[in-house]
Amino acid sequence: MSSDLVTHDRGRRPVTVGLGNGNGVADVAQTPAHQSTCLAINEIVAPLDSSAVAECTLPFVSALASAFSAHITLLHVLEPATDPAPAPDALEWEMARAEAHARLMHLQSTFQTRGLTTEVEIVQGKAAEQITHFAKTRDADLIVLASHGVGGINDWNLGGTVHKVIATTHASVLIVPAHRQFPDPVRFHRMLLPLDCSQRAECVLPAATELARAHDAELILAHVVPEPEMPRRMPPSSEDLDLAERIVDRNSNEATRYLHDIQRRLSAHGSRVEVRVVVSSRRTQSLRELARQEQVDLVIFSAHGSTGDAKQRYGGVASRFLQEGGEPVIILQDLAEVLHAPGIREATGQERPGH
Repeated sequence: MSSDLVTHDRGRRPVTVGLGNGNGVADVAQTPAHQSTCLAINEIVAPLDSSAVAECTLPFVSALASAFSAHITLLHVLEPATDPAPAPDALEWEMARAEAHARLMHLQSTFQTRGLTTEVEIVQGKAAEQITHFAKTRDADLIVLASHGVGGINDWNLGGTVHKVIATTHASVLIVPAHRQFPDPVRFHRMLLPLDCSQRAECVLPAATELARAHDAELILAHVVPEPEMPRRMPPSSEDLDLAERIVDRNSNEATRYLHDIQRRLSAHGSRVEVRVVVSSRRTQSLRELARQEQVDLVIFSAHGSTGDAKQRYGGVASRFLQEGGEPVIILQDLAEVLHAPGIREATGQERPGH
């Protein structure tokens, strides 16, 4: 774990979701998750372009805002014409703005009939830059994005604007696959929580249990036990195989004990919780397969786990899960304060999203 991360953890105020139990697991039932000082979800930004496909996020926005009593901002970015296309004249620009505003106002009225606090904002500039800047200035807790937008669904798992936003924002993100259809409002029945047995990854528990409580959903606590790497030029000997088996058995037993410990505490407060432990050398793929097998409605990750690096916005497994897509996934950003720091901001600003 990097020194920046250690410094951040030492200086961070304790989470106010309840007292710990001595083993690093918070008693999440004492205080609503949205009142925590750690991963509160009070402000949701929902960027929408001119495409209908991007509106696949709206059922999720409604479901989350209802669960956390969060404020919603429906955001539209009017992008300038790209070179060498001529810039639109003032009338065309105003017509585009009026059309976007009318659509957002219609959506706002739908949210308001559900008792949700909603406002509409239209800004100008490049989409990814404006979304990130807006979320930062509003101190947004969560940005809800469709995997694809006006460019349409293509062979890439994420559209270009989404790539850029997740590579630069300090906020938590929810990515909704645009190729799937969801009921409105969406109901969560089963949610997957990948945990790596670290205290850092447990920061998702308050928000996850609050969301599960609001939807009467079942939580599935999952851990992937990695198969040990054994560099060698020759086929493994019987001694090698025995050693690997003992390591896997030991780690599987420890992970199972750890997850059952959390299960007991959450169940004591009324949560319905299942435990899944999988052995695999490919963690991300195994988690995706588990999500499909368990037919979960949402996957909830902590951005960082036991090997967290404050210079990276997301840990390896969370990052790959974001990039590969497939299931609705929330990555709760546990290092928002660190990412605001000048040194980290400069380093992460040099990242380049994939294509």
